[in-house]
Amino acid sequence: MTDPRANMEGNNLLNLGAPHLDWSKTPGRVPGFWVSVVSVVLAVLLPFPALFVALIGLSLSLRAFSVIPAGARGRGLVLASLALSGVAILAVVVRLVLVFV
Repeated sequence: MTDPRANMEGNNLLNLGAPHLDWSKTPGRVPGFWVSVVSVVLAVLLPFPALFVALIGLSLSLRAFSVIPAGARGRGLVLASLALSGVAILAVVVRLVLVFV
C-alpha cells in the first residue's frame, strides 16, 4: 500500500495474523485420556471391566479426535489416549487368549 495516510509502518497490524484457537477445551479430550489410563491399569487386574472402560475411553477420544484439526495444539493428548485405549484392548484380548489356550 502506497497511501501515506494509511500509516502502516510501525503499527504492527501486519504481524498480527490469524488468531490462535484453543483446543484444550474440546469435549472428551482430557476425560478420554484419564479413562484410557484407568483402562490400562484395569487390564492388568480385571480384564472384562477394562474392556468396557477402554471402549468408553476410545469413544471419548474419537469424539475429540474428529473435532481437533491435524497439527493443532492439544491433539497429542488425544493420540496418546487412542494409543492407551488400543493397548488396553490388546492386553485384554491377549490375556483372554492365553487363558483359553
